[in-house]
Amino acid sequence: MKSIFSVLCLVGLSGLSYGCAGHLQAQTPSPSLPSPSIITSDSTSNRRSLDVRLTLSAPDDLKVQEGDRVEQGQILADRTRDRDRLEAQRRQLEIQMERLQQPIPGASPSRPVPEVAGLPPASFLSQVAEIERARLKVEQAERNLMQQQRMLDMLSSMPSASLPEATIPHETEVLEQRRREFTQAQADLQLAEAKLTQAQTERQHQEYVHSLEMSKRAIAIQQAEIQRQQQFQEQQRQEQERAFQVAQMEEKIAALNAQLFQLSAVRSPFSGTIRRIKYEGQQDQNLIVVLSLTADVGSDRDTAGDGADGGTPTD
Repeated sequence: MKSIFSVLCLVGLSGLSYGCAGHLQAQTPSPSLPSPSIITSDSTSNRRSLDVRLTLSAPDDLKVQEGDRVEQGQILADRTRDRDRLEAQRRQLEIQMERLQQPIPGASPSRPVPEVAGLPPASFLSQVAEIERARLKVEQAERNLMQQQRMLDMLSSMPSASLPEATIPHETEVLEQRRREFTQAQADLQLAEAKLTQAQTERQHQEYVHSLEMSKRAIAIQQAEIQRQQQFQEQQRQEQERAFQVAQMEEKIAALNAQLFQLSAVRSPFSGTIRRIKYEGQQDQNLIVVLSLTADVGSDRDTAGDGADGGTPTD
C-alpha cells in the first residue's frame, strides 16, 4: 500500500491536496473559494477508497451521482455558476479598462487675441495753419480798420467847403465795412482755434479708447493663459485619476484571475465508482459535500504498475 501512496503524492490533481509522508492528509479549504480535500483513505482492503470533501455553490455543481462509474480524469464537480459569474465580472472590468485606455483630450489651443491697431501720430498741422491764416486776416482787417479810421478823422478835420458833400458819408460807410471785416476775421480766428481744440479733444478720446482696447487685450491674453493652465491641470488630474482607476482595475482583475484559477473543475484521480454522496451541511451559503470514491481493481493494478513516475513500489 505504500506504493499506492507514493504514486498519489506525484499525481497532480486540480482542487485535491495529498500528503507525501506515506499517507493522505486533509487540507483546510480557503474561506472564500474552498478547495476539495481528501479526508479519509481506506488502506485496509486491496481496493483504494477516498472520501473527498467538496464545497459547492449549488447542487448542480455536482456532476456525478451515487453508483456512477467514473473514469480517471472525469469531472466530479465544477462550480460553473461561480466561474461564469467571475468571468462576467472580469469581462466588465476589461471593458472598463478599455474605456479608461482612451486618450484624454489635451488642452485646446487658445484662440489668438487679435492685435489692436495703433493710432497714427498726433498731428494738428492743418488746424494750426488755419489758425495762423485766420490770425493774419485779423491783423490785416485791424490795420485796414485803423487806416480807414485815421482817414475819416483827417477828412473830418478839413474844412467842409473843400470836400465834396458825399465824401464823409462814403468814407464812413467804408469804415463800417472795415469794422465788419475785422469782426468777421476775429470770428474766423475763434472758429479755427475751436477746431484745434476739438481735434485735440478727439485725439485724447482716441488715445483713451486705444488704451482701453490695449487693456482688454492684455486681460484677454492673461485669461487665455489662466484657462490653458487650468485645462492642463485638469488633464493632469484626469491622468492621475485614470492611473489610479487602472491600478484598481488591474488589482481586481488579478484577484478575479486568482479566484478563477482556484475554481478549476475537480476530476477523479482514478477510475472507480461513486460509493456514497453525503451532504454534511452549509457554510457561508456553500454546500459541503463528502464524496466517497472506490477505485476499480484494474485501476489499482494500473496505478501500482506506474512505478516510473512514483518511484519503486514498496510494501
